[in-house]
Amino acid sequence: MDLRANVETSHNNELTMTEERKITTTPVMEFYRDKCVLITGGTGFIGRLLIEKLLRINVRQIILLSRPKKGKTVQQRCDDLFGSVVFMNLKKDCPTFVERVKLVDADLQHPSLGLSDESIEYIVNNAQIVLHAASDVRFDQALKKAIEVNVRGTRDLLRIAEKIVNLELFVYISTAYSNCPQTLIKEQFYTPPCDPEKMIQLVEAMDERFEEHMNKTVNDFIHPWPNTYVYTKALTEDVVRQYGELLPIAVVRPSIVIATNEEPISGWTDNIYGLNGVIAGVALGIIRIMHVDDNNKADIIPADIVVNAVLAAGWQTHVERKLDRPLPEAKASGELKGAVKPRAKIYNCVTGNDNPISYQKIYEYSIEVGKHCPPKKSLWIVCHNTTQNKYMYEFYKLLYHLLPAFLIDTYLRAIRRTPRIMDLYRKVHKFATVISYFANGRWEFESDNMKMLRERLTPDDQIMFPCNIKKIEWTEYFWTYIHGLRKHIANEPLENLNEAIKRHKQMRIVHFFILAAYYSLLALLAFYLCKAVGMLVF
Repeated sequence: MDLRANVETSHNNELTMTEERKITTTPVMEFYRDKCVLITGGTGFIGRLLIEKLLRINVRQIILLSRPKKGKTVQQRCDDLFGSVVFMNLKKDCPTFVERVKLVDADLQHPSLGLSDESIEYIVNNAQIVLHAASDVRFDQALKKAIEVNVRGTRDLLRIAEKIVNLELFVYISTAYSNCPQTLIKEQFYTPPCDPEKMIQLVEAMDERFEEHMNKTVNDFIHPWPNTYVYTKALTEDVVRQYGELLPIAVVRPSIVIATNEEPISGWTDNIYGLNGVIAGVALGIIRIMHVDDNNKADIIPADIVVNAVLAAGWQTHVERKLDRPLPEAKASGELKGAVKPRAKIYNCVTGNDNPISYQKIYEYSIEVGKHCPPKKSLWIVCHNTTQNKYMYEFYKLLYHLLPAFLIDTYLRAIRRTPRIMDLYRKVHKFATVISYFANGRWEFESDNMKMLRERLTPDDQIMFPCNIKKIEWTEYFWTYIHGLRKHIANEPLENLNEAIKRHKQMRIVHFFILAAYYSLLALLAFYLCKAVGMLVF
């Protein structure tokens, strides 16, 4: 398989942006135009893309909640955020776009988001749309902090949203795996692991001794959820469900979010979470063995598809619920006591049903593209293997990771340099343990709401807010994706590509010599061991 031809047909960002410029108005654009939008998580992966897209379709103002940083002014923090390559095209078209962003100090870990009274008053009187993209995404986060940020932070934001004078929409970005103990994930709310409010009260009452005990027993406490991230997402969805009885709320559940497909630039990502970390580790020659079922569907979705789905789902929620009675009037009439059926709609933003891809295909595409754009700073060449058997995984981990790491560190010590490879693999193996649950599990996701949403978009909205995953060509996408990882994660310029390819050819020759010596030594050791125990008789 040769993917080099795909470079000619890969997504051309300038063409995409030109096509968009021809469209001046659509129903979705009109809904967001001239609105004041509150965004949480705006400095994160999805958040930055949301900000860029909203500014591009001419919202009036973005209220960006951001944690204060010591020693940095508001202007310096804005410069850090908007210095990203994500805003490159926007700067060309609208150099003064920063003037439409109001940065507000906030911290989701604190009660009431750590907002001042003045900030809350400004939000209540000005915000019209709330897009809640912030969460603590670390799988191994302590339960106390995960609940404070993900559950209490969302509840407190919803309490503020209740007071917003002209609230038109609240969108909560969850995860498709919030209810992962289920094998069939429908677009509905599920019974939470426990009462979210009681869990908030529990962590608020924790002393250090209780917190330490909880950290040691957290896996038993949250079972059958595999980590605190998805556990707290399940709790948070129930909080959203309760407020969604009257507030105009939509919940978008993306699956495994990876680099952008087309906009604002193709192949962009800023993190090594999940699949990004695996592919980067394989490309750098660090990860040589993974515990994964190759035949499993990898429900991956490009980040810009998620952003477009969020904005389209928000528009649809407004259309469906704009005739709802105002919140104060509904409270007075007793409607706040709740409806029998939750009114907030859920959108599973997934690819597995309409455009499935297996882990095996992901590795094949990534390795093939990687031959044409290897990173110069790699530890070694790509030598990727997988196994479904956890015992064989432990054996191969020793053979392919730990033993070579020990030998390299021994050499580094001998030349009086700091050994670092064993420490690197401890982090790699911790990461591998965390993602193993999702790499080996099997889920089916219903996505009828997403399908109906796409069908309701006008042809122009389908151009401006593309979220039809059937149109993604995976071979084409992975050409863009791997080049993007090299550029944005490995920070390697295109100018050193020839030098990197030459280096990899040299390493490949050395690799085969080392491999021959390595296995010859193992065979020799096995021979003498068998001879010593009498298994060989001459």
